[in-house]
Amino acid sequence: MPYGSTSISIRIDPDDLAWVVPREPVSDYSMLVSSLKNTLKDSLSNEADLLLDPTLPPVFKENITVGSRELLSFDFLNPTSTIPDSVRSACLVSCPHPDPLIGFRGLGENLFPLYPEIWRKFTSEFIEAAETGGKIDLKPFLKELCNNIDLKILILITLASGPRVLSQSPVEAYETLKSVQAEFATSISTPIQVLVLSAGGSPFDESLSRAMAVIPNCLQGIEFDRIILAIEGSKGLGISPLMVAEKVTADSPLIVKYIGFCRKLLNGKTVHVVSAIPESLLRTVLDCRAHDTLLDAYKASRLFLPKGSKTGVVTHACFTVLQYESLENMLKEEA
Repeated sequence: MPYGSTSISIRIDPDDLAWVVPREPVSDYSMLVSSLKNTLKDSLSNEADLLLDPTLPPVFKENITVGSRELLSFDFLNPTSTIPDSVRSACLVSCPHPDPLIGFRGLGENLFPLYPEIWRKFTSEFIEAAETGGKIDLKPFLKELCNNIDLKILILITLASGPRVLSQSPVEAYETLKSVQAEFATSISTPIQVLVLSAGGSPFDESLSRAMAVIPNCLQGIEFDRIILAIEGSKGLGISPLMVAEKVTADSPLIVKYIGFCRKLLNGKTVHVVSAIPESLLRTVLDCRAHDTLLDAYKASRLFLPKGSKTGVVTHACFTVLQYESLENMLKEEA
């Protein structure tokens, strides 16, 4: 399973293994790097700012660092954030992935705070979605964004089924991702008691808050008792522990609300984490148990479970949306 810039492994008895979702992106980025450089030459005008989305894997950032500016995730931003308001024309490079609340990350949503009217409406809908488990329709916000800024997006689709680089408007990029949305989804029908989950390695597990932006895609609508999270967390929590206890106000970073959304999904479950983050901090945010190895976490997760209890594994939560199909629903569909 991916873990930071490396990987960790574990052997699970076949009798205990229900299923594995190996949603692995392409491993050889050389073709995409070359394509990205060529597309940039054609798409980047002299007056446009070159922006890098935090969804972008390090290998791509290393190849286009000259004259570029990396944005922060939208949920860390608030109206007083220091984003230059001089951006009038820009080319944003991103590697979009599913998000349970806004559909997809990496389409320019972190530029919303530049525009008070967009940010106000987006914040309001985001908070409501986090409280109800709903989803925001991002398309109207992207249309409004393009009324304020000349924005072109270079999206890198890294799924093994069709890796490619596309230069599109935010709305076009949104429609492209909608058309390949099924590639992110995996339907599972075998019930499990333990879910082993990796955020997907670097950069998705560089901090707990960053990992929590992708992991909820695998937690909604699925019944299980125990979960193991593989999150390296080289940058720690990514937020101040005091933030977690704060009430969300109009001036609060939305990550505070997002963490609350994640905690609700984990409520009632026993959570084990394999991470470099100190256990005291992990307990503060997720009330979970920390382990040095994946094997230790797995043994602890199966304590007192009855014989025949099953384990499910997701290797890349960043590119996976789990959809649980109960036997009853499957029989209805067949009928």
